[in-house]
Amino acid sequence: MTEQWVEVRGIRELSSAFGRVDKGLRTEVKTRFRGIAEAVVRRARGKLPGGGSGDAAASIKARSSTRGASIAFGGSKAPYMPWLDFGGSTGRGHSPGAYWSGAIKRDWKGVPVGEGRYVYPAISEEREDTARAVDEALKLVLRQGGFEER
Repeated sequence: MTEQWVEVRGIRELSSAFGRVDKGLRTEVKTRFRGIAEAVVRRARGKLPGGGSGDAAASIKARSSTRGASIAFGGSKAPYMPWLDFGGSTGRGHSPGAYWSGAIKRDWKGVPVGEGRYVYPAISEEREDTARAVDEALKLVLRQGGFEER
């Protein structure tokens, strides 16, 4: 699977510094990171058939902490969401247990392989906006905490 992520170096140290100055700053960082992840979630939901309504779309959720954000999908309400995203092998000629048999060939075969159709492409498309939003969010929280920008 091609990993899609944006790395912010020094976030652990920054989070610790926020905690020493004001615990509310850590909450603010977490809230802002969740907002950034929500933008990616909206894009991923919009890619789904049906315009992002239903259990599959609802299963795509933003998660955040003071050290970053992530996106989760699937779960008990939509256990088929990974299959929707990554596909599977099915169709005429498919033999259960016979890898890559059948008329339709997709990357998903129990383990995500490839980029999928919804979540990872949305992350990739939002990469530049995500990096810019993280930078802006951290600068805003730094100013709120009385830190000087250099």
